[in-house]
Amino acid sequence: MQHIRRWGAVYLLLLLFVGSWLGQFVTQLQTFQSEQQSHGQPFLWPEYWSSFFASTFENWQSEWLQLVFQAILLLGAKHWIFKVDAEDLERIEAKIDHIQDRLGMPSLPSDPATR
Repeated sequence: MQHIRRWGAVYLLLLLFVGSWLGQFVTQLQTFQSEQQSHGQPFLWPEYWSSFFASTFENWQSEWLQLVFQAILLLGAKHWIFKVDAEDLERIEAKIDHIQDRLGMPSLPSDPATR
């Protein structure tokens, strides 16, 4: 579970990227096939692949802009996620302090530099 929490954003971005590329592949394939049929030419995979990769590299810049935008959004979400983690950690520390007080044990300073 910790692996997903640590690397989940990367998997999400990869899934979004592959999904958009697959969508481009399918829609461009349909368009290419219909153009070939309308001109009375047979469908040839080598011609399609060259067309597909040419359009992919033309769109590469916009794909990178999408990824940068998504990364910025995820950085904003990271601050929200870590805020929640910090609140949980504070609750746990307060409970430990309470237990130490009941047992008569000295509490450690909250600042790690003074320990």
